[in-house]
This record gives sequence, structure tokens and C-alpha cells, in this order.
Amino acid sequence: MSDPNTILIAGSFAIAVATLVYLTISVPLADAPERGARGLARQTARKAGVFGPFEPLLRMFATHVSRLPLAQSRKSLDEKLVAAGEFRGLTPDEFITVSVLSGLFGMAAGAYFHSALGGHWIPLLCVGLGPMLPSMQLQSRTKERHKSVDRGLPAAIDLASLCMGAGLDFPGAVKHVVANMPDKSAPVREELERLLQELSLGRTRKQALESMAQRIQTDAIKEFVASVVQAEQKGTPISVVLKIQATALRARRSVMAEEAAARAGVMLMLPMLLIMLSILILLMGPLFIQMMGKGL
Repeated sequence: MSDPNTILIAGSFAIAVATLVYLTISVPLADAPERGARGLARQTARKAGVFGPFEPLLRMFATHVSRLPLAQSRKSLDEKLVAAGEFRGLTPDEFITVSVLSGLFGMAAGAYFHSALGGHWIPLLCVGLGPMLPSMQLQSRTKERHKSVDRGLPAAIDLASLCMGAGLDFPGAVKHVVANMPDKSAPVREELERLLQELSLGRTRKQALESMAQRIQTDAIKEFVASVVQAEQKGTPISVVLKIQATALRARRSVMAEEAAARAGVMLMLPMLLIMLSILILLMGPLFIQMMGKGL
């Protein structure tokens, strides 16, 4: 007689295959983003070699997800994807699809480990982590991107200030900064390039800067945007404001580095105590065993 867990796994796999076949023949593929920052990110993901083979399947499931009444969730996900630099060019419906598929893989892995190893902790861990992995990766990507923007912003602002002092206007200075950045894939370069694109499309400087602050919600970007907008409203020379901002951002980076170094010293205390305890055990262990032997 067959194992019930094996029958359950085989039945689940058969249902999944049948559902996949039905969905394949019942709906057309959703349109993939091909223009703008999201389209460029999608093209880069295709060239990576891993995303390309699964893209038709993803677009197919996204067509079904698009029929669900999830307007608020889509809006929130769209903002998160934009903040992450148009994560792999995914649309909100596609990201929901990825989360659902990840959850299904987690359930399948949990059932396998339950049948192979028994117990409940590992299967529950697989089931719980499955749907959360895409969101965790998105949050990690957003955090890394924001950190990279904060690191590259002072140098970009300083160069823009020098360009404006030499006679360029604000868009011209930003364009010069973008053209002379050595790392063409740096997040700060991508954000400044997007700022120029929005200005070329007719948006005001204030609107374009506030849009950048909405995408990169860090204190450094917020202060930079607020300073430039306020300088424009009051007629203060923007080059002077940019120079002050660059100096302030460098000072903030120094303070943050000192705080991180102080936290690292505290965090190293526990490993150092464990190492000292291990050394004491190695040194005193043989002596203690010898004394115990003499006592016996």
C-alpha cells in the first residue's frame, strides 16, 4: 500500500500540471513592459539568462491575477518596485504571481521534507518562508539601492555645484554629472538620469525633484530636494546651496561611520568572550581532568 504522503504529493503535482495546462490554453499572455525604466530593467533581466525562460509563464499567470480586485495592493507594490529600481522590470501583477508561485514551491518543499524527514518544524518553516521570500528580496534590494544613493550623492552634488559655478544651469550641471560618472549602473546616476528625463518631458523642477524624493525616501535625498526647492522659491543661488548640502552630507556620512564602528565594537564583545572561554577550556581542561583522575 502506498504512503499517504506520497499520494498527496503526486496528487498535488498532477493538479498543478493540469491547472498549468488549462491556464496556458485559456488566456493570452499579458503585455510585458518595454518602455521607460521598467522596460529597460526587463530587458536587462532577460539578458541575465535566468528570467527569460520563465517570462511567458509569469505573464500568463499575471493575466489571471490582473482580474482580481487588488487596486490598493497594486498601488503599494508599484511604489515598492519603483523604489527598488524597477525590480527586474516586474509589474505588480507579476510580483504577486511570483509570491504565489514561491508559496506553492514552499508548500511542495514542506510536504517533501515532512514525508522524508518527519517532524513539523521544517515543513512549517518552508510553508511560512515560501510566499515571503520575494518580498524579503525586494526589501533587501531597496535597502541596498538607497544606501548606494546616499553614498554617491555627496560627490554628485559637489560636482553639480562646481558646474553651476562655472556657468551651467541646473539641468546642464546634472547632465554633466550623469555623463561623467564612471559607473554607468550606479543607482544615483539612474536617479539623476530619470530626473533629467522628467524635466525634458515638461515637468517642473519641483515636480521632478519631489518625484525623486518619493522614489528614494532617505533623509539625504529629502534634505537635498527640500534645499533645492526652497532655494528656487526664494531666489537663493542653487550652486551655493548644493555646496552646503554636499558638505553636510559628508559630515553625516562621517557620523554614521563612527556610529557603525561603535556598534561593531559592542557586537564583537560576545564573540570575544566565547573565544576567551574556549581558550580557558582548552588550557584548563587537561589540568582539571588530571586532578579529577588523582582524586579518584
